[in-house]
Amino acid sequence: MRFRVSLSSAASFVVLLTLLAIPSFALPITGDLHIAGLGDAQVASTFLNFLCQTTGNPTSPCPAGYGNFQATSGTQSFAPYSGDVGFIHSINNATQPINQNFSLLNFLIFDPVAGFGTVLPPDVALDLNFIFTGTQGQAQCLIPPSPGQNCTPQLASLVTAANPTGLSPFNLQNTQTGSTASFSVLGTARRISTNEQSSFIGVFSADFTVPYQSYLPTIASGGVVTSPYSATFTANIVPEPGTMTIMAGGLLLIIGSISLRRRRQRA
Repeated sequence: MRFRVSLSSAASFVVLLTLLAIPSFALPITGDLHIAGLGDAQVASTFLNFLCQTTGNPTSPCPAGYGNFQATSGTQSFAPYSGDVGFIHSINNATQPINQNFSLLNFLIFDPVAGFGTVLPPDVALDLNFIFTGTQGQAQCLIPPSPGQNCTPQLASLVTAANPTGLSPFNLQNTQTGSTASFSVLGTARRISTNEQSSFIGVFSADFTVPYQSYLPTIASGGVVTSPYSATFTANIVPEPGTMTIMAGGLLLIIGSISLRRRRQRA
C-alpha cells in the first residue's frame, strides 16, 4: 500500500497544529498606548516620582507610591482604554537599577473604580523590568547652551556593577525654545484575567522651556526638577518555545512532503 501526502494536506496539518498552539495566546496584548500625566513628575539623581493630581482629578485616590495619568489614545488591545485614567508607580534606582533586570509588578494599572473608566474591571497591567541607559555623550553637557546640543549625564550616585560609569537614563536635547528629555524602558504587558503576557517597550518624554544646562546642576547636586510628562508603550507578542517548535515541525513536514512528491514525479 502506498501512502501519499499531498502538499495541501501537509499545509492543512500545519494550520491545525498552529491552531492547537494558539489557546495560550487567545487574548494577547498588542498595540500602542499613549498616556499623559495628570500630575507632574519629579526628577532627581536617583528617583523619578510620579505625582498624584488631587484637585479636581478624574481618578479615585492614588495608591501609595503612585501618580495618576490619562490614556490619550490606544490601538488594538489598548483601544478600549482610550480616555481612561489610571496609576503609574514611581521609580527608585535603589530597587529599580539602571541597565539591569528587576521586577516592578503593576507599574502601570488602570483605575478599577466604577465611573472612572470604560473597561470595568480593567484587564491590562504593565510590569516594568528594565531601564536603559541614555545614548547621548557627555561632551555637550556643561558647555554654553545652544539648539541641537545633546547630553546623557553621568552621576556618581548611579554607579553600579551594571552601570560602571554612572550613566543616567535620560537623553537630553536642546531645542530653539528650551529642551526635551526622554528615557526608554522594557517590561511585560499582562492580561490580568488570564495572565497572558506580551513584551513592551516604553518611551517617556518631557519638555522644558529652558536648556538642559539650566537644570542639570540642580539634579547633580541632589535637587529635584518637576515637569509634566507623557509616555508611549508598544506591546508585541513573544511566541512561547513550544509554539515555535510546533511551527518548525510543521514547516519540516511541508518541506519533506514537497521532496517526497518531487521524487515520485521523477520516478
